[in-house]
Amino acid sequence: MTGKLNYYRRLFALYRSYRRRDIVVPAPPLRLWVELSSRCNLRCPFCPNQDLPAEAKGDMAWPLFKGIIDQARGSVFEINLHHRGESLLHPEAGRFIGYAASQGVSSKLHTNGTLLQGKISEVLLDSGLQRLSISFDGADAVLYEKNRLGANFAQVTENISDFLRQRRRSGRKTPRLAIEMMRVSQAGNAKKNQKEFVGRFKKLGLDELVLKDAHNWAGHLPGTVPPDKFFACTFPWNALAIFFDGTVAPCAQDFFGHGSLGNAAATPLLEIWNGPPMQKLRQAHAEGRIAGFQACSGCDRVRRRTLGGIPLEYMKRMIFRRMP
Repeated sequence: MTGKLNYYRRLFALYRSYRRRDIVVPAPPLRLWVELSSRCNLRCPFCPNQDLPAEAKGDMAWPLFKGIIDQARGSVFEINLHHRGESLLHPEAGRFIGYAASQGVSSKLHTNGTLLQGKISEVLLDSGLQRLSISFDGADAVLYEKNRLGANFAQVTENISDFLRQRRRSGRKTPRLAIEMMRVSQAGNAKKNQKEFVGRFKKLGLDELVLKDAHNWAGHLPGTVPPDKFFACTFPWNALAIFFDGTVAPCAQDFFGHGSLGNAAATPLLEIWNGPPMQKLRQAHAEGRIAGFQACSGCDRVRRRTLGGIPLEYMKRMIFRRMP
């Protein structure tokens, strides 16, 4: 079922359902976000993780994870093994990542890079993981440590360098490594610093630099939401996010689970995919009446520039399978 041709067939089928505003979508979701852990070892000012209550922080249990992957096998093309926390804090992260990769699904992981060293690096290189992306917001120590509270610039840059050296020595091409940075002001020497910063990793084999626009986490963070712009969000027609406790959300921006669709520990994913809550949400987006959906009404992503309904910032990555 997996493979490039089938990926584009599914992508087209889901896009067709989106354009028709189908309330029941015949094709399964293209991708999943599966949260290994909602715990995090940093306190970044632009991340809502620090606002999660204690009961919302934990690690996914093996039976739940295995059940999700077994259901996704053969139908879901991409599984992002992260969401609200730092997945490498999970004590069995290597086992989980290895199992997902072994089932023939393209698996991806996003990390802050603080734990990317020693045994963990070895495990990731051996796991079958296809893509590893690292958040690194700031090309110098002052800016980085302001944005990534609790992280050390020198240590994390060395972690990335060591990982790239290990990958080169191993002769492996995967996981492909990307550094993700928020777009910041290019005043002063910022642009030059960024170029030099990325250049040091390019020499070691860095595969990609991804520049991202900041967003307001579905209205949780301050930000301007233009009242006169709206497009039906593509998420309810192509993906699901699953929290560590099995709660299923329709979107990776719904950090607090305001739009819970059900629980994967109790209900098969395909039933949730076209269940009443999801149908209700799709209907609301199709009709442009999202005021009653907390995570959608304040979200700035449904008010960004699009082409054919697809956010321009995602289009290239979606086509070339570089999501998220």
